[in-house]
Amino acid sequence: MKLITVEEHYDTDENIKQFKQYSKVKNNNPYQDKLKPNLVDFSNKVAYMDEHGIDFQVVSDAGNSAQVLPDQYAVPGAHAQNETLAEKISQYPDRFAGLATLPANVPDKAAEELEYAVTKLGLKGGIISGSINGQFLDDPKFEAIFAAADKLGTTLYLHPGVISNDQKAMLYDSKSYSKMAANMMAGAMWGWHMEAGIQVMRIITAGLLEKYPNVKLATGHWGEFIPMFMERIDGFSGIVTDLPHKFSDYYKRQVYLSPSGMFTAPQMQMVLTQMGADHIMWSEDFPYVQSGDTVRKFLEQADITDEQREAIAHGTAEKLFKL
Repeated sequence: MKLITVEEHYDTDENIKQFKQYSKVKNNNPYQDKLKPNLVDFSNKVAYMDEHGIDFQVVSDAGNSAQVLPDQYAVPGAHAQNETLAEKISQYPDRFAGLATLPANVPDKAAEELEYAVTKLGLKGGIISGSINGQFLDDPKFEAIFAAADKLGTTLYLHPGVISNDQKAMLYDSKSYSKMAANMMAGAMWGWHMEAGIQVMRIITAGLLEKYPNVKLATGHWGEFIPMFMERIDGFSGIVTDLPHKFSDYYKRQVYLSPSGMFTAPQMQMVLTQMGADHIMWSEDFPYVQSGDTVRKFLEQADITDEQREAIAHGTAEKLFKL
């Protein structure tokens, strides 16, 4: 079984330096420095893949990317990240493809960078992490990004990002538990996944997938809560929008999901029932998640048909990212 994983991450020494110097978004991963060799060194990635039966990765810079830098650094920073990623991929063309970092807060420049990255560098789409300085992508200011993705017929991977301090203070800070507990709840434990789901819900409700039918969205963590609420959302979608189709019609047509290392059978079966194997891919979230042999064995042993297994393992990703 050929295995492709699609939410895997990299970084560069220069971006790490800029992030620490200029970003107002703080990295709340206490292991970031320990993870650096597996982020920066692609030979480390290949060794891990070889050891655990992973044939191919679609890699991206997420969370701590140049996206969150002040605008004057975000635009050149994203461009530099994409140039470096393309150069790294050229060293291992049979093992990696990539998604472009986008300076989303400067939408016209982000649209230009997406087109450049796809048409000139051979990257397979773009990635946006979380809200953008507290703004969601349904704001009309960001429409240039969707227009560019639609023109290219390419994919935007909507990855979680660190939520705003205001969100964190209202929803997760408490006098009844520690600051560390609040940080975790606001982050990888719950908060940034909920926000990522809200991002997708707002994009569809705002009519962006109706207007731009060639855009594909990809999300991790089994859809960031949305699949389990699909029926509930549909029940209200006719009230809150005048779109010609239900929320789930757009979702099932243009959104693709992967587990991001959450290898749990009940979630997999629920998402498979909602979406079908042709909208599901595989992912580990390396190096933030390192599940080793489980990455492959879970899918090999899953209670699904061989046809579904092949689609999830590689077929869906090959079609979506034109691999």
